[in-house]
This record gives sequence, C-alpha cells and structure tokens, in this order.
Amino acid sequence: MGISEKKMREILGKDINVSELTERRLQDTYRMLKDKPSEDKRRNYYKKNLRIAAVVAAIICFAIPGVVYASVKSGFFEGMFGNKTKKSTEVIHREIDDGKGNTVAVDIPSKEYVPVDEEKAETIIGQWVMDEPITRKIGEHTLTVNSFAYDKNGALMYFTLEREGGVTALIGDMDTNLTKGAYFTEDADFYFAVESTGGVIGAENTYIDIEKSTEEKLYCSSYILWPEHLNDDDTIQLVIDKYPAPSRELNEAATEEDERIWWEQTQTERITLTDKGQIPVQCIDLGADGYIEYSPVSISIDMSKGLGLSEEEAGDPYYMKHLEIRYKDGSSYVISDDTENINNSGYVLGTDEGYKAAFNRLVEPEQITEIIVNEVGFPVQ
Repeated sequence: MGISEKKMREILGKDINVSELTERRLQDTYRMLKDKPSEDKRRNYYKKNLRIAAVVAAIICFAIPGVVYASVKSGFFEGMFGNKTKKSTEVIHREIDDGKGNTVAVDIPSKEYVPVDEEKAETIIGQWVMDEPITRKIGEHTLTVNSFAYDKNGALMYFTLEREGGVTALIGDMDTNLTKGAYFTEDADFYFAVESTGGVIGAENTYIDIEKSTEEKLYCSSYILWPEHLNDDDTIQLVIDKYPAPSRELNEAATEEDERIWWEQTQTERITLTDKGQIPVQCIDLGADGYIEYSPVSISIDMSKGLGLSEEEAGDPYYMKHLEIRYKDGSSYVISDDTENINNSGYVLGTDEGYKAAFNRLVEPEQITEIIVNEVGFPVQ
C-alpha cells in the first residue's frame, strides 16, 4: 500500500466528533439518497469521512487547425460540458425510506445541460488537456483514461471501463447520475482514484453516459474536487489499487490483522496522468473579507468572511443558498439555488478552505462581470 493510503487510513482511523447542527445538515444533504450496497472500505471510509470533515469545517493530439484539433477531444468536451447525451431534468419529487420504517418526501433539484462549442472549448482549455489516452488492464476489466485536465481546486476526467461479458466493478445509472454518482461494487477487485504528488486525494462524482454505454463498456465523466488547494508544482497521478480478492472479503474482515494482511497483498500502481500543468485560476481578492477563485472548470469560495457565517457554517455546503455567474452579454449561469431547487454543478464539496464546485458547463472567465454568492455580489474587475 502506498504512502498516501497509509496516511489516509491513519487519518480516517481517528474519531470525528460532529455537532448536532452538522449531523442535522448531513442528514439533510444525504437523505434523498437510497442505500447502496456496501462498498470497498477504502473508498467508503475515505468518502464518508472526507464529507464529514468537509462539513465541519478528462487520443492523441496533432498540430492541425482548431476545429479539427478540437474534434479529437470531442468525447471529453461533450462528456463533461455538453448536452447531446446528458438530459436536463426538472425537479423530481420522491418518497424514500428513512431507514426507520417511515418514508420521507425529498426533492431532487433540477439540472440543466447546455450545448458545448468544441472550437471554443479547445481555445479555452485545450492546451491543458492530456495528449494521449492511458490504458490499463486490471484483472478482467480494462480502464482507459481518454482525457484529463485540472486546476488547483478541481479536475475533470473522461474514461471508459470495459469487460467482456459485462462490467461488474462499477455501477452507474440514471439514479446515480441524479444523486451521488457511480460507485464500486463488492465484486470489484480493484479501485482507482486521482491523487496529487502532494498527497491530496480527489473526491469525485462520476456520471455515466447512459445512451452511449453498454453492459460491456461504460463511458464515464468524473467531476473531481480537491479537499485542499494544490501547490503550483503539483502533478496528478492515477492511483490503481489491485486487490488480492473481491472487495467484499475486505468488508467481511473479522479482525484488524485480516485487514492488515489484505493491504499488504494489495498492489498499487501510480501513473502520471498529464504534464500539461494546471489550468490557471483567477482570484477576486477580498482582503479581510476572503477570496473567490475561479477557472473555466471550477470555483472555490471562502465562505468564512463577508457572508455573515460562523466558522462551522462556512464549511457546510448547506449555507450556499445561491451561486451565480453573470456575463457581459447579460446572460448568467445559475450554479445552484435553494429556493428554485436548482443544481447545475458537476459536484460540490465543503472543505476547511471553503465551498468548492465543479461546473457542468464550460465558463469563459474573461466574460464574467459578477459572481453572486447568496445575496452578495462580487464584481469582477
């Protein structure tokens, strides 16, 4: 097991005390989600504790004309930002089991996808998208990372996972697309994630292209956010853990010794994803009132200053009531709005550093005039 996994398990082995307010917000945030089968403990523990800690506190490219050049990244641009295979949805009303024998009414927010101009996308972020796909055979599955790009707050990865006879390691459908994203199954004998050379492991939400995917090949778009800012010289690695057996055996481990033996037998491969560097971010420096960092693919907001929130509230995505980007032409991109029940993000994360969101459409920083956070407007100079 690599150093980051060891470090991660040490951190996650510690008790985390959350306040009554935090616990209530956690329940509010996740009550809409149906129970999923038990997952690999490494993924399960990491994601669960990351979210708790956060609350308390992606082909070879040639030098050819722009339109043609952009087309070789079509899968990436369309998969991350387009609407040819992603369908916009209105607010969905559901009754779900609350785990206590009762049902609770929940509303899954509306989500809108818009067309992507591939030539413009190439101009905006094309130089930071990886040049060549990376393929690895992992047991009976084949993983191919077709495209990847990142900034200091988040990343985008477009990949396929295939297996003759049907993919068994990853589950994703319309429900997971609307809620928590695709997840690894107990049949999976491997797990993969992205990690910076500084040891920051990305948290992600993976969308499955339902129209393009088949039983034997899944087309996936991962929206990734870093729980900590990356350093300027950080590069990103694809980390693949190859287990000695399906992960259910780890879930059923009776003792800590059994778990230790499991991890000793797990083989870890680290692959540098790209040498393109980070997509630049812009910053609205608010001095004592904090900052807003944004790029074409993500945004990070210091919620602890200038918004009337306590330190605990500032780390809780619950308190992001409205987030909107306004453009010079008078149009706007409403990323989220609680009152109207809108969620047009790829993924959101609350961290000690602030609120972070991955966009579900490409943003042109030079066209932004103002960013609205709750009821406060922040002009872009």
